[in-house]
Amino acid sequence: MIKIAAIHGSPRKNHNSDRMLEAVLEGMKVEQHQVRHIYTADEDIRPCRGCNACAKKTGCVIQDDMQEAYKILDDADIVITTTPVYFHSVTAQLKTFIDRTQAVWAAKYVIDSSVISRKRRLGFAICTGGPPQEKSYFDCTLKVLDIFHKCINAKLTGTITVADVDRIQVENREDVIEHARLEGKKLIELYENN
Repeated sequence: MIKIAAIHGSPRKNHNSDRMLEAVLEGMKVEQHQVRHIYTADEDIRPCRGCNACAKKTGCVIQDDMQEAYKILDDADIVITTTPVYFHSVTAQLKTFIDRTQAVWAAKYVIDSSVISRKRRLGFAICTGGPPQEKSYFDCTLKVLDIFHKCINAKLTGTITVADVDRIQVENREDVIEHARLEGKKLIELYENN
């Protein structure tokens, strides 16, 4: 059974980015796998304090829901992250979550330890945005997500970006939903053949 961590960055449930994630999971035939969802807006995850304690001792000194999130990331074989784009980047809720993986980074690169295992994972990122497509609109967001996935040992093997959702919601774009399903199918096949 493949273990999938689904990280929801949107403060609004069941909206555009969540619908895209749902379609990717449908393509993966999710009922055959174990999926753990992290809704970053619903979790008690406090911002990184920059205290640098994680560079001296393994883990984060802040005791909140991020401790369970580390376990979910540790178990995951595939990590899928979805976010709407706010000011050309991830949401505040997702950024707080990503910043707290500083403890993962510090364990790996500073004190030669681990908060999560160093097993290789696959990563996938989904971004939705309100304005019509611009050539560089998603660039900053995808860069943040790429670095995040690298930190947690997840090779970012694919991305989906969907623009113009202020005008046409994802739920009204069957072509976009079907594309997400196909990407999910390819992602699970890539994992199984790796």
